[in-house]
Amino acid sequence: MIQKFQETERIFAPSYKEKTGTITLEKFIIKNFQIPDDDLKKICEFISGDCELEKIIFELPNLILSEITYDKLQIKFYDEFQEDYLQLEIGIFTPIDIITSLKAEEKLEKKLYELYGSNSADKLLLIME
Repeated sequence: MIQKFQETERIFAPSYKEKTGTITLEKFIIKNFQIPDDDLKKICEFISGDCELEKIIFELPNLILSEITYDKLQIKFYDEFQEDYLQLEIGIFTPIDIITSLKAEEKLEKKLYELYGSNSADKLLLIME
């Protein structure tokens, strides 16, 4: 009886293919991320140029939730680099203390490189706030 109950409690997280078949990248980003610089079109074009990066973006909210709870996610271009190297900054706003959030950030970065190609994972910078 306990096993049946535990099975029904599992959260269904649709796969990348299921999400991309029903929702566009732009709508997904609007629904799941704040965009402070109003660069939605530029961000979508950047992501769409790399299939692996697009897959990461669709799976990122669930990946983050597997490590830490958050209040909101933010996506913008990281402005410390020159124009010839673009990188997306993903701000993860969490109420958790700094030490715990830094440990979670480190785990998430490690997972990104384990699950996805480094060329695509290098295009993301995770920052806990």
